[in-house]
Amino acid sequence: MFSTTLCNSRLLRCAAKATASAMPLQRLAFANTIASTRLHSTGRELIRDSSYPFPLYYHLLPPSDTQTSTTSAKAHSTYALSFLPEFPKHNQQVVGFLNHSPSSDTELRIHPSKFTENEPFNTILHATIQEHLSKDPMVESMLQQQLEGWTHIADYRNPAPYGRIPLPEDIFGSVQIVDGVIQSSTYQRMPSHRIVSSNGLFQLSDYLHEKLVHRLQNI
Repeated sequence: MFSTTLCNSRLLRCAAKATASAMPLQRLAFANTIASTRLHSTGRELIRDSSYPFPLYYHLLPPSDTQTSTTSAKAHSTYALSFLPEFPKHNQQVVGFLNHSPSSDTELRIHPSKFTENEPFNTILHATIQEHLSKDPMVESMLQQQLEGWTHIADYRNPAPYGRIPLPEDIFGSVQIVDGVIQSSTYQRMPSHRIVSSNGLFQLSDYLHEKLVHRLQNI
């Protein structure tokens, strides 16, 4: 399988933020196109993002019928992002879709305005967090400081200063603690969490990421 390493620049850091409440018309059209895309490999290109803390792969998708009839193949590319090196066989294995225009973008990078979330993956993500968070060493260390109440499960891409609450886009969800014990059944997903923000792609703890990849491998 062909693999190449991206340049050393930070792919996951972006200068501009995209609002979650207003999707540009171009992005909306892109999302509609992706919704009807059948997952099958072009057999040409697999790229690994070496700047992300865990293995992350860009799988090139074949051009859509609309794109083929209106533009050249090099004018626009769509990649399926996955934590698996094998081309995704199921939609749930795709983190999201990245729109790339070689004519205007010198680098292949994850940017909020070029990324489309994949809700089936989000469902798997939060189900994994809920199932395994009570055994996450990072959460266990947090319990030493809080024995009662609700606590946030934070995204590690943009850690909040000590004692501060993370930004809403950096909170996976909240869960209740009773007598120092995580009540996994009370886990509530945070609607404002963003898979991709101006600080890059989401990041789980080492433990939860391992559990997520294992679940994706066994779909």
